[in-house]
Amino acid sequence: MTTSVIGTAPAIEAIGLGKTFGGRGRVKREALAEITFSVERGRTLAIVGESGAGKTTLVRCIAGLETPTSGETLIHGAPHACRAGRVSPVQMVFQNPSDALDSMRSVGSSIAEPLRGRSRAARRARVTELLSLVGINPARAKDRPRSFSGGQLQRIVIARALAPEPSVLLCDEPTSALDVSVQAQIINLLLKLQKEHGFAAVVVTHDLAVAKVLADDVLVLRHGKSLFYGPVDDLLDVNLTHDPYVTGLVSASRDAELGLGTDEEELALG
Repeated sequence: MTTSVIGTAPAIEAIGLGKTFGGRGRVKREALAEITFSVERGRTLAIVGESGAGKTTLVRCIAGLETPTSGETLIHGAPHACRAGRVSPVQMVFQNPSDALDSMRSVGSSIAEPLRGRSRAARRARVTELLSLVGINPARAKDRPRSFSGGQLQRIVIARALAPEPSVLLCDEPTSALDVSVQAQIINLLLKLQKEHGFAAVVVTHDLAVAKVLADDVLVLRHGKSLFYGPVDDLLDVNLTHDPYVTGLVSASRDAELGLGTDEEELALG
């Protein structure tokens, strides 16, 4: 393959992203202030912060669901814009899998939704492949969401996100709605899939223990501002000086370890 921008630029790059709400007679509120980061293929950035830190606004901006007031998002070096009728190279895994799936449609139909334009046989084959990939029995493709557990539904949401083979996966609190034991399974699944498929990932979480396991780099937000951006190891290094809020976040996380391993687990078909 010839050398191109896709081969040299980060999978995703945010440059000076800012977002202000209000104006025109309403009080202005700065939700994001000059946020910059980049993520290479095969690597994960965790965006960490308390409620109201600006995490969701940032994800919506980089997903193209929200227009930033300033700055831009690049995908493989090119400006990212959602275009009607085109499948985005950036796909999302949402916090609550029950809300992310249409309760009136089969899960197979939901997974196939990003595959419009392919033949029926090709869509069916891809759905079978994806369900197997995330540890769900393909024979259940015709079942509706209500017949699955929360953990199984999140696997299905991940399968749908991977259907168009995205280069970037955005995960907005992908485990917070799940039991702790199921959280471990989903985290290990994401690690396994990234290793196999090489996508870049941006994971939003309020839990630094999750970030420690999933991420290579961390962006800590508070009140829309970046307090730390760098490797996870630097964040956890007691010999490095951080903002007091960041130091407190790290200290608190030591008392809330998930005990999650990074080894690939065997995924039993559900």
